[in-house]
Amino acid sequence: MGPIQHADVTFGDLTVIVGPQATGKSLFLQTLKLLIDRDQIHETFRHHSMNFSGRADAFLDGYYGRGMAGAWNVEQSRLVWNGKRVQLPEYASPTKSPKSKVMHERLFYIPAQRVMSLPGGVSQNFGQFNYGDPYALRVFSDAVHDLIQNEFGAKGELFPAANRLNATLREPINAHLFGGNKLVIDDSDFTKRLALAVPGQSKPLGFLSWSAGQREFAPMLMGLYWLCAVRHPQRMSGRTQAEIIEWVVIEEPEMGLHPQGISAVLLMVLELLRRGYRVVISTHSPVVLELVWALQEFKKLGADESDVRRLFDLKASAPAKDLGRVALGKDYRVYHFDRQHAVRDISNLSPGAEAIAESEWGGITGFSSRVNEVIAAAVNRADARTRLPH
Repeated sequence: MGPIQHADVTFGDLTVIVGPQATGKSLFLQTLKLLIDRDQIHETFRHHSMNFSGRADAFLDGYYGRGMAGAWNVEQSRLVWNGKRVQLPEYASPTKSPKSKVMHERLFYIPAQRVMSLPGGVSQNFGQFNYGDPYALRVFSDAVHDLIQNEFGAKGELFPAANRLNATLREPINAHLFGGNKLVIDDSDFTKRLALAVPGQSKPLGFLSWSAGQREFAPMLMGLYWLCAVRHPQRMSGRTQAEIIEWVVIEEPEMGLHPQGISAVLLMVLELLRRGYRVVISTHSPVVLELVWALQEFKKLGADESDVRRLFDLKASAPAKDLGRVALGKDYRVYHFDRQHAVRDISNLSPGAEAIAESEWGGITGFSSRVNEVIAAAVNRADARTRLPH
């Protein structure tokens, strides 16, 4: 399917996928959402007066993005989900049996294009996008729009609001991402838009005056709020308490962020795991893989929650201890996507593995390894020259 030659993926509590650009990571993740949320996706399109009349090419372009219908080759593409063969074009229509329909959303998707959900700091609803814009972006943007305009809109201050995240999660975000500034809703121009209130300044900073990392992080924070600022561990997405969000996909959570900022985001990922969500992340950041590797090693060595807290420089508070304990009980998986080869399970992340895909963590540490080798060779040559007789 598309650039994916073959992929056999078993999901853990946290699954991380890595690989170069254009290897099918987003295609894979969007397909996961389609498999899980088929009927809810069709209901959302219907609610917005979009009817594909069962045309597979029209639906696939409307769902994945314009031009993406060709990723499915009728003659060659094969898909198996939970042991059952799936024909993706059949998903161009809702489930036929009313008893089999699942109408509530089960997978919440935070897409890589998330900054486009807030042009100029103003949220966009589903209908403000066009046919051919990826569904994952449109529906995420719609959720952020609802939060800003309705759920949080009347409160003015979005961060650091003490009642939304506990101090263990809030303080690293404040220190490493917002630098003590407040994320607020500014309606001075009669339009609700995100702004940063800087202590000592009368006017807040407009969205385009922020750092790139802050602009990338703000919509992700809105999504994380939506998932975590709830009374129950997991967000209700239907009419009953049993109808909840079960999965969370986050594409490239590191975009624009310093490693300290990435570590603050990873704390939020651990909070998602603590609440019982299954999380899938795509990344190009070694920091994400370093966390997974450290947690895997901690589990092998019989480490305890204090080691997890030291990793994040957390105080010995009850929420921090609980976060560490839960993290050590979770299952972690890592997969490498490559255009020339089948997707490889590199969950062990062993630096001494024979397979380069694993030893270089899906190519993420490859350049660093070459730097070390080339510098070592240069040092050896320099030493050899100094030993030559004059």
